[in-house]
Amino acid sequence: MKKESIEKHLQCSVLFQDLSPEEIGRCSEMAMVEIVPMGEYVYRQGGQTDLLYLVAVGEAELVFEFDTSSVSAVGRVGPGGHFGETALLTGKPHAVAVRALFDLVLLIFKGSFFKDLLERNQCVRRRVDLFLAERLRVAFADQADMSRKQIGRQDITFASEMVLFRQRGTANIDLEKASDLNSGKNEYVARTSRRTHAEIDRIASNQEPFFLNGEEGTGRTIIAKQIHLQSICADAPYREIDLREYPSALLLEKKLFGAAQDTYPFFQTQQAGFFEKTCGGTLVFCHVELLPISLQEKLLKVIASSVFTHLDSKQQIAMQSRLVFISDFSLTYLRNSGKIIPEFLAILERQKFTVPAVREHKKDLPQLIDHYLKRFSREYGKEVTAVSPETLGVLMNYDWPGNLTELSTVIRRAVMLAATAEVHAEEILLGLPKSEGKWEFNLLRFPWVRSFITSKRFPQVPQIVIGGVLLLAVFVLFFGPRSAEANLGLTISWSIGWPLMFFSFFFLARIWCSVCSLAMPGMLLQNIFPSKRKTPAFIKKNSGWLMAILCVLVFWVEIVWDAYENPLLTGMIILTITFGSIIFSLLYSRRTWCRYLCPLGAVNAIFAMPSILELRSNKDVCLNKCQDHACYAGGEESDGCPMFRHPYLVDNNRDCIICGECVKNCNNSAVQLNLRIAPQELWSLQTPRLADSFLIVALGAIFFPFALHTDFVTKARAVLGQLEFFWGVNIPYGLGATLIFFLLILFAFSLYYGMATAQARFAGGGREKIAALLGYGFIPVVLGAYLAIHLEIFVVGAGRLIPQLEAMMGWAVSYENWQLMNDDSTLVLQVISIFGGLFASMYAIYRIIERLLEPISISSRALVLPYSFLLLLTISYLSML
Repeated sequence: MKKESIEKHLQCSVLFQDLSPEEIGRCSEMAMVEIVPMGEYVYRQGGQTDLLYLVAVGEAELVFEFDTSSVSAVGRVGPGGHFGETALLTGKPHAVAVRALFDLVLLIFKGSFFKDLLERNQCVRRRVDLFLAERLRVAFADQADMSRKQIGRQDITFASEMVLFRQRGTANIDLEKASDLNSGKNEYVARTSRRTHAEIDRIASNQEPFFLNGEEGTGRTIIAKQIHLQSICADAPYREIDLREYPSALLLEKKLFGAAQDTYPFFQTQQAGFFEKTCGGTLVFCHVELLPISLQEKLLKVIASSVFTHLDSKQQIAMQSRLVFISDFSLTYLRNSGKIIPEFLAILERQKFTVPAVREHKKDLPQLIDHYLKRFSREYGKEVTAVSPETLGVLMNYDWPGNLTELSTVIRRAVMLAATAEVHAEEILLGLPKSEGKWEFNLLRFPWVRSFITSKRFPQVPQIVIGGVLLLAVFVLFFGPRSAEANLGLTISWSIGWPLMFFSFFFLARIWCSVCSLAMPGMLLQNIFPSKRKTPAFIKKNSGWLMAILCVLVFWVEIVWDAYENPLLTGMIILTITFGSIIFSLLYSRRTWCRYLCPLGAVNAIFAMPSILELRSNKDVCLNKCQDHACYAGGEESDGCPMFRHPYLVDNNRDCIICGECVKNCNNSAVQLNLRIAPQELWSLQTPRLADSFLIVALGAIFFPFALHTDFVTKARAVLGQLEFFWGVNIPYGLGATLIFFLLILFAFSLYYGMATAQARFAGGGREKIAALLGYGFIPVVLGAYLAIHLEIFVVGAGRLIPQLEAMMGWAVSYENWQLMNDDSTLVLQVISIFGGLFASMYAIYRIIERLLEPISISSRALVLPYSFLLLLTISYLSML
């Protein structure tokens, strides 16, 4: 550096700025120039030099080095500032280290020259005294700040050594040695672990921003710290920001960017922003979904330009912090929520990793448990070294909704309670498994219930009883009286059997399908002529639409052609469904007809979803104990699931007929028959289908002609007569009634789809997704309406059974006054049924909208459209009573 440049830098320095030009010139002759690259240390803590350093270009950071190999910034020195004078004046080693935040150009003076200058120049002495006083003031503030940082330092150190996936400074954990599981399972574990290791290595190999998501307590910040420790910035600062602690965007912006520094060359770290405090290191944003839009836009500019400025300054500063973003939510949710702008999402998309929940890598549990045992044993001065095999089974079977946070709490408590070196089951305090939660109770706990479900009496005995009744009904339908009032078959079919089936939906879910006699002939023939053919992919793929169409057609025949008054037509409907079961039982394995095509099964599947009964499995027992999957594949004495569903995969009542085969075959008691209050599947279903929502809306529309029952024919003929009278249009009844029936469905679904489209624009989600999911929220009110009408049908028609039986024996009978309940009592129960469905639907729709808007808080505006549709439907239903 030329002499003129040195003099210019000395004139700008606060230490030499009061000197005359002649004195500046003499000082410049004594100056030595040194360049220190970014990240390099000028000197280390504890070292000793006899030099005074003055910053000409760049910026230096003063850091305190702890014994734990971590560092903490205590000050910064910018252009014109100086350091090293404290060690010169005291003759002691340097109390802090100094490193270059950016490339430094230093002017260096020997200690002898500096001391001589202090003795003969009062201006320099006054400056030094002032700077030392200011530095002492700042030191007190920073000392308090450092004390706060020391709180929880043990946890930070522990986090960096956490053994969730990899121990610090060691090779991959040998999980095969951590448990006695078979080799096939260990290969699966290794794949999960290797994938995580590979992701950590990949992200640590560069300095680009990255995104981590996953459930709370899964160790996302631990993964972020591990990546930091494996990267080239391992020795640089690491800081986490919880955005929940910064409700004010202005405060957060100030914390990030910092304020312009005062005139002193040494300033306290609080004046610097997080970007400066983590220069060369890693800055982690936890709960990125809470990052204000304005700051997202500014961060985009910082990432793109690699520079930033203080809030009240235009001087550009190089951005040298690596940014990490963490969220509970996936990018899909963040995109649909509208909380993250598209440009910022593109940054997050570049490098992303979803940290698996503990339940997704349970084979790591033995290693994790061992780690926590050692840690808490040291903490409490105990020698707890293992858990008993029974205890390990309990821990493996648990769902761990709180992930690592919950696991550490449970093991800590167990170590505190342990009286020996081994933890026993009674010392483990856990919540309930997911399959039997807060609002559920497993009925199989009662020995008599389990005995009945697992015996041969179920479902054979109910099938035989119902089959006998149905056989009698079909015989009378074809060979009995033609009068609807006198035909026992019509009463059994429409006044007793059909209402009882609907009543069973709410109380017994889809159990009607398991005892259905219409499928029994096909099952018997399948035993004689077994078929191994698999169900065609077309039928599987389009099952929802096929069942919906067939279901609508059955209602069309039933209502438009008045099957309630026509014994032969009713008998043909029953035989058609039976023949469908027979044909598909002979062609394909198991109950393909019931699972994928049956129109009655479609009604069962939809209306069983809000039932108070469910069959579910303890998924953790299935994953970690089951070896043969007999519940699905079958055992020696019984077949597997006839509905092609492994209990592990059942998350709703739509696809389970509660036949009990899985309960009989499971040797691990993993299957549970739960009595529940809240049908969570209505809003948490992972496989929503638009075909289901179409069928729900179609059933909601079909209710109106169905509620008219035998009066529909009269009403339809009246409408067609009005058309002919006023417009001269003569439409045959069959065509006209069919048009009325299907136009009503088309109108209802168009109205629903329009509502879903408008809701999609408001919520920012996909129209198809909202249309598919929102329909499930209307099931309770539609079911409530059908229960109300079937109650009236049952009360009015079931009593005719007695005189009809008497008539078959040749007795003289009267069909009057056989109503089971008076009209007023019936009406009260009907109103209760519909209003109960309304309130249940309101809650279900609220939860669905909450899920669609997540993580945005739900507002009343978001409920206006679906609630309006719901209220319109309810009022219309009440008007039909």
